[in-house]
This record gives sequence, structure tokens and C-alpha cells, in this order.
Amino acid sequence: MRKWIAVAVATVFVAAPSGVATAERGADGGLRDSLEALVRSGVTGAVVRVDDGQRVRTVTSGVADLASRRPIGAADDFRIASVTKTFVATVVLQLVGEGRIRLTDTVERWLPGAVPGGDRITLRQLLNQTSGLFDYTEDQAWLATALADPARSWAPRELVAVSVAHPPLFAPGAKWAYSNTNYVLAGLIAEAVTGRPLARLVAERITGPLRLRDTYLATDARVRPNHVHGYLPAADGGYTDTTAWTPTMAGAAGAVISTPPDVARFFRALLAGELLDRRGLDQMLTTVRVAERNGGYGLGIYYIDTPCGRVWGHAGDFPGYHTIAYQDRSGRRSAVLMVATDLDQEPGSLFDQTVNTMVCQMLGRR
Repeated sequence: MRKWIAVAVATVFVAAPSGVATAERGADGGLRDSLEALVRSGVTGAVVRVDDGQRVRTVTSGVADLASRRPIGAADDFRIASVTKTFVATVVLQLVGEGRIRLTDTVERWLPGAVPGGDRITLRQLLNQTSGLFDYTEDQAWLATALADPARSWAPRELVAVSVAHPPLFAPGAKWAYSNTNYVLAGLIAEAVTGRPLARLVAERITGPLRLRDTYLATDARVRPNHVHGYLPAADGGYTDTTAWTPTMAGAAGAVISTPPDVARFFRALLAGELLDRRGLDQMLTTVRVAERNGGYGLGIYYIDTPCGRVWGHAGDFPGYHTIAYQDRSGRRSAVLMVATDLDQEPGSLFDQTVNTMVCQMLGRR
């Protein structure tokens, strides 16, 4: 499976793991074998949770922290990165449903002067990744600065400024191209409409009503004791701990922290219509075809046609963290994979094989 976002990383070194801790709960050998293979290949810790509509199976392998050697838990906190986009799109579509904003509103309408040509870019184009705006994470100078000091805090408008220093990739609506800048802007617009911080909007409109007590939009690098540490592997076999890297380098594009059960609960509620009215959910699931990725991108959610059937959801990548959250259209079947080490995600890789295994088990095909 190809990544929907790639982030370059720097290298520092810590001690390599000396062993593997494995636990499983009601899972079959396929899932367990897949995770243990990932850990043997150098992943420090991984969790997979599969709900096939009849039973929930959770498998964990590896450790949450190389220093303490604490085994990774089935409900530990994790940076879910770009899965954040589905949360942000949900908040925006709630505001649309309340008549406070329209998908046809322009960036200029809510953020005057922030984006050259913003009077031609609509909110819908931000959410479905057709704005043409340059992805600030692809700016090599910004990457060098961010990675030289990963604890530095970034304001959303700083990230936007990095993006708009580049010319647009294409005219708004002409093509599809994934850009984290789109969601940084969507978050700023939600704040402009409501006068409230995005983290509070997520809490008041999503995590509070759904009682997702382990899910929040992080605004600084502080984490709770049960947070899984993220790692970058080094050439000498050591690891860089990325746990304290600032989430503000992602912001509205990827700063949510959550757990496998909370992520599954969120998508189930979303697809069941608990968070959006029917029109809002229909808008979210109206997609732009992305042929090269065998799927389509909607408003903060995408579908992929897998060998075992169509799934909906999102993936997320932050240095040291990888999350996959897939569901069937009803949301009653779900599969969540969280891996706490950068690794090969290309087709045929161990990671890709693990994703295929969990998806097919979720859909009852294996």
C-alpha cells in the first residue's frame, strides 16, 4: 500500500531493542504472525485491532518504550497523524450543516490575504485535495529547519506561508494532489468561523459526545504515561526517539493522538450518521477518483478497492508513527493498525502484507 503522505526525517541514535514482547487476545495466527514478522524486521512495537462485525480481535507485539521495555498495550496512546484529517473534515461539515459556512465559500472569504488566489479556492477543494496548493512538507528548506529543531513550535500561518511561497501546482479544481496545507487552512477556517481553538472544537463536537477519553488534538509535545514511543531506525541498528517532536509541525493536518478502540469508535459513529446529517455524510463520501491509488478521495476520507473489497478510512504518517484505519461503508466492520517505527510501506512489504491480512479478516474473506 502506498503512503498518502511522506515526511522526511533526521537521524539521531539510541539503543536497539534486544528482544520482542508479544501478547495476543482472541486473534488468529495470521494477524499474530504478521505483527511478529514486523517486529523481527526491526519495528519496535505494533498493534492491530480487527472487528469483523461479530467479534473483536486485538494483537500486540513489541514494546511501547525501548528504555523501559514496557510491552505495547492494546489501548495505548498513539500519534495518528493524517487520520486527523477525518476529524477536521467532520468539524467543518458540522458547521456546514449548521449553516455557518458553505463548501462553496472561498479561502479569501474567511482568511483574507492568507493565500494568493484564495478567492478562487473553495472549502470543498481544500477538503478533497483539489486546491492545487503546494504541500509545505515538501519544502526542503522548511524540512531542514523543522528537523534541525524538532521541538520548535509552529504556528499554522507559518506553515501556510511556507506553502504559498511556491506557485500552485495547478488551477483550483483541475486535478487532485495531496497537500497537508489544505487541512492547515481548513483548521484555520473552522477557528475563524467559530472563534474557538480547533482542539476545543474537536473535543466539544467529537470526542466529548462520543466519550473518546483517550483522543485529543495535541497542541504541544507533552504526552501521557501510556503513550507509545515512536522511533526512526538508524543505519547502525539503533533508533531515534521521536516521541517529543512537536505535533505543531502537523497541526490540523495531523496532530490528533488516539488509541485503536477510540479510532474504531470514531469511524463507526461517523459512518453510521452519529456525527453528520445525511447530506453532510453524503458530501463527505463524494469522491474524486485517484486512479493511481486504486481509490477515491472525499472530504477527509478515502476509499480503496482492495483484493478483499472496498474499504473507507484514512492513513497517517508522522516520523516514527504509522496508522491505518479502514472500515466497511457501514462502519460496523473496522481494522486499525498502529506501528511505532518508520518502515517500508510499498506494495509487497511486510507492512503491506499486514494491512491486507487485517482488511481481509475484517471483511470476512480470510
